[in-house]
Amino acid sequence: MMSDALPEATPESHGLPAAAVLRLIDDLEQSGLDPHALVIARHGHVLFRGAWQPWTPHTQSLVYSVSKTFTAIAIGLLESDGLIDVTAPVDRYLDLPNPHGLTVRHLLTMNTGHSAQQVEQLPFDAAALLTTAPAHIPGEHFAYNSPASFALSAIATAITGRSLTDLLKGRLFDPLGIGNRWWKPLDGIDEGFSGLHLDIGDLARIGIALADDGVFDGRQVIPRDFIRAATTPWSDTSGSESSTLDWTLGYGYQLWRSRHGFRLDGAYGQFSLIVPESGVVVAYQGATTRTQETLNAIWRLVESFQDSALAEDPADASRLADRIAALDSWRSRDRLIVDATPVPDAADWSLTDAGEGRWMLTTPHGPIEVDEDWSRTVLGDVDGDVDGDGQESLAVAARGEARADGSVLVHLVVPTSPHRLIITRDAEGLHLGWHAVPLWAPVIDTLLVPEHVARVY
Repeated sequence: MMSDALPEATPESHGLPAAAVLRLIDDLEQSGLDPHALVIARHGHVLFRGAWQPWTPHTQSLVYSVSKTFTAIAIGLLESDGLIDVTAPVDRYLDLPNPHGLTVRHLLTMNTGHSAQQVEQLPFDAAALLTTAPAHIPGEHFAYNSPASFALSAIATAITGRSLTDLLKGRLFDPLGIGNRWWKPLDGIDEGFSGLHLDIGDLARIGIALADDGVFDGRQVIPRDFIRAATTPWSDTSGSESSTLDWTLGYGYQLWRSRHGFRLDGAYGQFSLIVPESGVVVAYQGATTRTQETLNAIWRLVESFQDSALAEDPADASRLADRIAALDSWRSRDRLIVDATPVPDAADWSLTDAGEGRWMLTTPHGPIEVDEDWSRTVLGDVDGDVDGDGQESLAVAARGEARADGSVLVHLVVPTSPHRLIITRDAEGLHLGWHAVPLWAPVIDTLLVPEHVARVY
């Protein structure tokens, strides 16, 4: 039976100077890239694990399009079982018209032939995807296509009668030690393109398995042939961008090729970076629109690895231990930019004084106590329906401070996501803005989760 804990080692024992980890922390914090959690591993050993308050290493947070890779793995497992042929037309598995002959592989590689403009107009509906005449010949044009990933989820459920979550639990999650996880549903099936909630250790575990050709704890968990196909750059993503950008190096089966190896990639900087040739895996969660800068900082760390063990520098090791203990996103509060997108229900919020260094934040979902350290609250019975069982909840963490100019600054974080609201009260009133706007709507309601997810942070 596999231990729940991944083996740990010092960075130097696997060729990584502690100074390189310190530099990465500085790069992320001082550039305002808003890091939330980080794991660095090599050959299955964790060399660094940390989380910036109020996130923790156990926070199950929305990983956006990292979900797509798990969808592809589900298809790979069905292929290894002989239940699906990725070269077959989609209508073999979905009872829908398929006049343009789209195959499962076209969906996996986002080579359906639709243009980016067409994809923007497509609903999350497999029938609409299949019947919309593509602007290009299928297999000859890449456009990032979340409806294609949703169709893959529909295929997996049609074949097995099970959700992606149920399918992966015994075949992938349990063997990797990931445990029970929630995947947001849409029209009765797991989204596939987004919606999966994972902690930073989960991202490290999937990366470690992929780095070792699908083997984890001595067991072949992910089919080796699937990984080889999935990491092949089936789609040309070069476009007109510079070849130094990590989104121009090719796309496989719901995976991006990278400057080093390949990666799982979600909006605002949710990553599992896998470099099989060196055994290095970097799992990361954060919130920025400057994701190439995040990757550049991580690649500098990856390039710092040596082939053999290094002597430990006691001073650097001590500094690193101190930094891990002090990781807090509040330290970067003056570097975080507020997005200009309006918050639709801003007029329904208020902030009142509740004593020195204490405030009461009134929101449409209930009151939240704020003080000069992080306070954590789960708001239950929130209007909405995220999974059909009436258990809608909102996990929040808040912290505030009175500023020298007489204003009050409050950060309201939703730890089950990458997102935070930045709230300022000054002489002109209350101002709300997202640091990174939730992808589907600029309202906090889009971040509702079941109660059992909200309480694990």
